[in-house]
Amino acid sequence: MPESVMVPKMHDFSKIVWKFLPFWIFLTLFKFGGSLQYAILAPFGERLLPLWLVGILIGTCSVAQFILDVPVGYILDKYGYLKFLRLSTFVFLFAAIFLMFGLNVVTYFFILGFGVFGWLFFSPGVNAYILSHAPKDNDGKFISLRDVFGSIGVVLASASLPLVLATAPQYAGYVIFGLLFFALVMLFASPKDNKSMAGAGSFKVSGNVVRRHAITEVIGALKKLNPASGMLALLSLVAAMFYGIIWFTVPLVIVHQAGSDFLGWGLGVFDFSVVILGFWLGSLADRFNKRTLVFFGLLIFAIAGALLGFNFGWLFIIFGFLATAGDEMAGISLWSWLHTLDHEHAHDGVVASVISLFEDLGWAIGPMVAGFAYVAVGPSWTIVLGAIPIFIVWIIYQFMAPKHSSYGLGGVHVPIKPHRPRHKT
Repeated sequence: MPESVMVPKMHDFSKIVWKFLPFWIFLTLFKFGGSLQYAILAPFGERLLPLWLVGILIGTCSVAQFILDVPVGYILDKYGYLKFLRLSTFVFLFAAIFLMFGLNVVTYFFILGFGVFGWLFFSPGVNAYILSHAPKDNDGKFISLRDVFGSIGVVLASASLPLVLATAPQYAGYVIFGLLFFALVMLFASPKDNKSMAGAGSFKVSGNVVRRHAITEVIGALKKLNPASGMLALLSLVAAMFYGIIWFTVPLVIVHQAGSDFLGWGLGVFDFSVVILGFWLGSLADRFNKRTLVFFGLLIFAIAGALLGFNFGWLFIIFGFLATAGDEMAGISLWSWLHTLDHEHAHDGVVASVISLFEDLGWAIGPMVAGFAYVAVGPSWTIVLGAIPIFIVWIIYQFMAPKHSSYGLGGVHVPIKPHRPRHKT
């Protein structure tokens, strides 16, 4: 493309990026405050209730989001994305307000309840809003900014978590309230909604698409695209379970074990490493044998994930980075395999939504398992327990790995894979 054509396009893209600066700040602040709220649920809940019950309660919150996913999608499409992002952020403020009054069983339940509503519209609302404004020529770069700014917020929350846990719960309420309040202010400074995105790129928006289709269509699409769709669903399930266990267990370790404050940074490595590695891993999957990449990706994910449980120092960062790299390596290669099977791309929304549903299920199961396991076997073996299902998926893959050359060979372009966060959404 001639330079005279390229420069104006890049200039226009830069203008669009700067135009949405308030929204990028909103993403960072919301993820900062929201991730803090989610991370303190286990250690604060432990002060009031049996830990197994805390795990059930946190997992039940994810189940509630799972159930309400469908009406949320309809509401966003009908009434506007920005409007309900503002409403949900405003309601989220009440979780912080109740925490300001002190920590007891009553306020804890209010923190959980308002937190559910606060997260409910966030992920589908943000994704739909971003997609409705993304420039066609640079939509991938525009969408990647969502991941970068959101991950910055998670890293900031993770780094500040030890400090927050070391102070009185009321101070945590003040911090979360301040972050969410300024996030809400940034929403009012963000560009207005475009028209509804119904039917446009819906596979990237949320998991509610699948439940808008007939069950026969869903089953038919999955059978047609198996084993790629099945493997991606299984990977999403066990990965979300693993990260759910991590986010439940690590804050408790920070509270219980002296000298473990550094683990706060460790929580941020999982998602931010994907932002750093994403382009390189995509290039790797373009060139090398994808069957081999999935084999080693799953194996690295499982081994590094298990080793995390016995390394709560600097090595936690290294093994966390390796675990996420393995997870993403397998995920990108499996997504490319799915892309080669779905020649018509008529079922993108249905299949990706099924995968998203398995992820939601994993975020519900993970904290429930961790709540029981932490008391029974301690933090190290709880994390190992979270890695065992990844080993099982790796074994299943040995039987499901395809024989046809279109999957095994490199040199096939890998399409953009929907971002799978390694933190609460």
